[in-house]
Amino acid sequence: MFEKCMNFYQELGGELKPFEKFKGEVEVGYRIEYEKKVSEADVVLFGLVSGDLNPVHFDDEYAAKTKFGGRVIHGMLTTSLVSAAVARMPGTVVLLENHFRYTAPVRIGENVKVEGVVVEREKNRYRVEVKCLVGDRVVAEGWVKVLIW
Repeated sequence: MFEKCMNFYQELGGELKPFEKFKGEVEVGYRIEYEKKVSEADVVLFGLVSGDLNPVHFDDEYAAKTKFGGRVIHGMLTTSLVSAAVARMPGTVVLLENHFRYTAPVRIGENVKVEGVVVEREKNRYRVEVKCLVGDRVVAEGWVKVLIW
């Protein structure tokens, strides 16, 4: 089923990156990066999976009348890329907690880059400060706590 869905997603224009683990030893100062172009397929599938069918994400006419002046992608879709980034850290990674602040809208077709740095370690639990950027513009920022074994 996974392969079937993966092929369908790519046929719809979704960008699928191979899952590759980052190298190195995770300590305070360890850095992560992940980048993805957000497609129409991402927005539609995220909306269907999450149940968030807010017209600001799907209806051009409705969205044009908002302060955004057009459709925007889900904020949670943007920060879901943080999950993709931390999952690539060495070891088995489990997301325990997160906090995000959304600072600017993201449009379909834009490239979102996640940057993170480990700022705290307590045994095998790590706090990672993260930013999501479109170009030089910060669109979301916050932190995640992960468990790694």
